[in-house]
Amino acid sequence: MDRFTSAGRRRLGLAASLVTGLVIASVSIGTAAFASGSTVHPVSSAKTPAWSNGQTVTIQYPQNYFCDTSVSSSASSGCEVGTAANVGPVANPNRSVLYVLVPLFANPSPAPMCAEASCPNHPMNIDLSRIAGALGASPDAVADVPLPAHSHILDGNAGGWWQVKIVAVTNEAAWSKLAADKSQATMDALLATSNSGVLGPIPTNMYLFFNVVGQR
Repeated sequence: MDRFTSAGRRRLGLAASLVTGLVIASVSIGTAAFASGSTVHPVSSAKTPAWSNGQTVTIQYPQNYFCDTSVSSSASSGCEVGTAANVGPVANPNRSVLYVLVPLFANPSPAPMCAEASCPNHPMNIDLSRIAGALGASPDAVADVPLPAHSHILDGNAGGWWQVKIVAVTNEAAWSKLAADKSQATMDALLATSNSGVLGPIPTNMYLFFNVVGQR
């Protein structure tokens, strides 16, 4: 369900004004600090939490991310928010979806599963220029910025390549509800509710490769 409409962009812009200064401040270190474009970890340590069907699960990333290079991007990672990939990493039209929940407010509780530019085998930087208007920033200011802090919701417990979509969360009440219920069903209900503080999904050209390996 895609509610990233023009009205959604306006609401996102209001909330994002709280963090635009942080995003712009990070641009000065984006190119130098994240030139490698990825947080590559050995498989044994390449694990994070995720939420799925009311549970907190562990996911493990056996290989690095994929971003479709036929989509133009100013980030050294080649990863772009605001448009979908033209091609995926493999010829499979029925890919699972990873929803990346990004808090657009200060001090979310619980803390995001991944701090800024820290998740294993994720890109370390991304291009947000296609949604710059919603962020209240100029395209150049957000064309190559660190991957934001975020949490994960899965659309099931499959393995392999997962298509990445961004969901913006603009207030603590919505964030706490998502953390308590740990499910796509709750996320979808909030997306369908006006002024819930949950907006999206926003497409990307990004895929992550991981498997669900247990519960926490």
